[in-house]
Amino acid sequence: MARIVPLSLLMLSAVGTALPIHAQQVTWRSVGTIYGDNTEFFTPYREGETILGGQLATRLVIKPSPKYAFHVGALGDVRWGSESFLDRVKPILSFRYQSGSSTGVLGTLQTERRHGFIDPLAVSTLELTRPIEYGLQWIERRPWLDGEIFINWQALNTPEQREVFDFGWVFRLKPVRQLALEAQYHGLHHGGQLFSAGVPVTNNGASAYGVTVADTIPAVGLASLSFFRLASRGNIDSEAPEDWPRRGQGTFVRAGVWPARHLEVFGIRWWGRDFVSQEGDNNYNSTAVLPVSFRSKRDYLELGLLHRATLEGGVALDAEFRLHRIDQEPSIAIRGTSWEYSYRLVVRTPFEVRIR
Repeated sequence: MARIVPLSLLMLSAVGTALPIHAQQVTWRSVGTIYGDNTEFFTPYREGETILGGQLATRLVIKPSPKYAFHVGALGDVRWGSESFLDRVKPILSFRYQSGSSTGVLGTLQTERRHGFIDPLAVSTLELTRPIEYGLQWIERRPWLDGEIFINWQALNTPEQREVFDFGWVFRLKPVRQLALEAQYHGLHHGGQLFSAGVPVTNNGASAYGVTVADTIPAVGLASLSFFRLASRGNIDSEAPEDWPRRGQGTFVRAGVWPARHLEVFGIRWWGRDFVSQEGDNNYNSTAVLPVSFRSKRDYLELGLLHRATLEGGVALDAEFRLHRIDQEPSIAIRGTSWEYSYRLVVRTPFEVRIR
C-alpha cells in the first residue's frame, strides 16, 4: 500500500492546484481490466504462456481549454498468484491536443489494439504486457481516412544497455464503404550514441500493404476479406548467424463472417519466407526460439471465434478462442493432430468522476 500513497497525494495536489484556474475542467478517469490469456502450445516458435491478472489505470484529466488536456496518474498491474502487491507500476503523464478529427500526444501514448497493427507486425499479447508506452503520436480519424504515426521509447542508452525504441504508422484509406486500402510499418531500433554497451547497432523493420473488402451478404451477414503482402528487413539480435537471411516476405490473408451481432468467425492463412518482425507474433516468423534456429519457409493456419462487445455502462468484453496449425508441427495439446489452441477473456470497466 505504501507505493500508492505518493500517487494519491500527487493527484490531490494537482486538483488543489487546478481549482483556481478559470473555466478549467478536471475529471478523474479510471479503467479496471481483468484479463486472462492462455496459449496451450509449446512449439519452436512460441511458448505456452498463461497471462492472468488485473490492471487499474487511473488518471486526472485536466483541460484548461477544449483543445488541450493534461493527463497525470498511474497504472498498476498484478499477476494472479504473485507475492507482490503490484508487479508493475507505470506513470501516466501526457499532454494531448484534440481538434476535430486530429489528436496529438506527447508523453504516455494511446495504445488501443496495438495501434491497429496486424498480428505479424505486433503480437496480440502486447495489449496486456505493454499497455503503457511513452513518446510522440499523431492520430487522424476521418470518414475516409484512419491514420496514426508514433514513436515509443522503451529503454535508455546506458553503459550496460543499448537505447531501444520502436516506431510505426498505420493508414487506412476508405474510398468507398465496402473497400479499405491499408499501409502499415513497424520498426525496432537498438542503438544510441553515448554508449555501445559492447554490442553493435541493430535494426528490424516490417511493412504490410493490403486491401480489405467488406459488405453484408444475404443469409450470412457481414463478411470481410483482407489480403496483405509483407516484407521485412534486418534482425535485432546482434548474435544472429551471418548466414541467416536479412530480408523476408510473406502473404497474410484473413476472412471473417459475423453470423450474429458482436460474434465473428474468422480464419487466417500465412505463407512466409525468411520473414522476421521482432515484435510480431512469432508464429509468422522464420526465427525459431526453441531451440534457436531459422526455418526459411513458414506455413501457418489459424481459425477462431471472436466476441467483442460493449455492454451496459461502457463495460467492454473481449472473448476469443483460436485453433492454430503451425507448420503442421505435432501437437502437445490435442494429441494425434497438428492443432494447438489458445483463448482469451478480457473485461474492461471504465468509471469517471467529474471533479470540476
